[in-house]
Amino acid sequence: MAQATSSSRRSSFDSLARSPTTSPTSPYSQIDNISVLDSSSALVLLPSQDDEDPSDFSSDEEHDEHDPQLEIVKLTIPPLPAVTVFLYLLAPYLRLGAILVPNAITSLKFGLVNLFVAAALSIFSRNLWFLLARYLRKNTAEDIFFEVIAKGISRAKRRRRERIRQLLLCVTGLLRILITSMYLRASVDSIYPLLLEALPVQTRLIVTLALGLFIFVVSFPKSLAAKQVICTTWLSIILYITWLAAALYNRMTGTVMPNPVMVQHGVLWNGTTSIAFLFATSLTVPLSASLTGRPSTSSNKTGRGTYFQILCIVSTVIATLLVLPSILMASSPNVPETLNDTRNIIVYVLGASSLLLSIPPVLVSVPPLPVPLAIRRVFKMDLSKVTLVFVVVLLSLAPPSMAAFLNDLTILSALCGSYFLPAWAHIIIHYFRRPISIVIPPSVPSTPQAIHSPSPPHSPDTLLQRKEKLLQRRRLGRRVLWDVGVWLLLMPISVFGMVWAVGRLVGKW
Repeated sequence: MAQATSSSRRSSFDSLARSPTTSPTSPYSQIDNISVLDSSSALVLLPSQDDEDPSDFSSDEEHDEHDPQLEIVKLTIPPLPAVTVFLYLLAPYLRLGAILVPNAITSLKFGLVNLFVAAALSIFSRNLWFLLARYLRKNTAEDIFFEVIAKGISRAKRRRRERIRQLLLCVTGLLRILITSMYLRASVDSIYPLLLEALPVQTRLIVTLALGLFIFVVSFPKSLAAKQVICTTWLSIILYITWLAAALYNRMTGTVMPNPVMVQHGVLWNGTTSIAFLFATSLTVPLSASLTGRPSTSSNKTGRGTYFQILCIVSTVIATLLVLPSILMASSPNVPETLNDTRNIIVYVLGASSLLLSIPPVLVSVPPLPVPLAIRRVFKMDLSKVTLVFVVVLLSLAPPSMAAFLNDLTILSALCGSYFLPAWAHIIIHYFRRPISIVIPPSVPSTPQAIHSPSPPHSPDTLLQRKEKLLQRRRLGRRVLWDVGVWLLLMPISVFGMVWAVGRLVGKW
């Protein structure tokens, strides 16, 4: 019975292949000598053009299916809910830069212009990071830079490519270590005078070691998805809001405001750079991947991408509103009428606590150090985390001259990574690299010679070439706004800032 069924199926398929259909609407009709059984014909699922985002120049290639489990494994940050992603987008704005603003701004107009320009550039750079990650389908900024730097290196030279990847990870980890040590140093500078008055001995080393031990405890988790890190970050934001309220109350009542929390200011720190550092971004690419990497159907992938862009804008707007009172407070100095040391002490402690609790998310995001397996078997604790905390404490204990240099190096690296590098990567990828194909599969030639090669006028390759050109022009049209912003805003301001910073460091101005 089974043999009879299989033979009948084969005969039906054979008759279908041999019998030409003349109906113009038949799906099996042979048009331009293209057979239904021609294996060389490329079958391509063209993306739907109905739900495109006009501001997204990478939406054409975001409709292919992926295995959600494989996507989750590749993520640097595990899948996070939208509230947690919003938390990590908002928290970097309310750290040292926001606390330094009241002591750095002297003019109201100057401070407001810097605030709004820096906020707009931050939104632009974050969206640029996000669009580059979607265009290249990368989950970290290191992968984007690796695509930019090592694109010309053949895959046969694996050792050189691996060295470049490790170098990028080391640079990223070093910057986060410098930021962490600067936060710890500023926290100690804030509360050290209080302890020095209460205790007659030199307690700076003891305070630094105690705070370093506290950082090790709260930063022990290995992921930003840990509840301990999430709660610490929320508490840091709450403490900043409390600090802002206490500082505003002191200003309105005429109480003397405390001195800056960072004693070892470098030559690059002023009102403009403090606000620019306030809006310096971090973890934009992995956070976007952790939000869009949640298992779901491909139909709402574009919607989640738009949702992440909305989260970026909302977090920046809220941070701007929370920093605006500090600028208004600093630009209108008030003659002190009363002196209350208790209120100043509260402001000192709140600022130091907010900075201290903002360290765990930065330290947890540092790439782990490679520890040999034999050593890990002997020592049960996390030697990588112990080494990182030890380096952070050691850098925070640097002498004043070295601390000022480290602060300048930190702010210069953070500003370059936030504003210059995304613009540079955008220019390299879209102006010096071949555009990523949208509908042409790898087996179909996409060179100009293939277009002029002898082929039927309606062959699949020619149709794919026409569709590819149409979609590439459409993508280029959606990218015009971002190109204008990169060439006319982000790149000139970044280059001017780097030239000014180099001149300040060498003492030219």
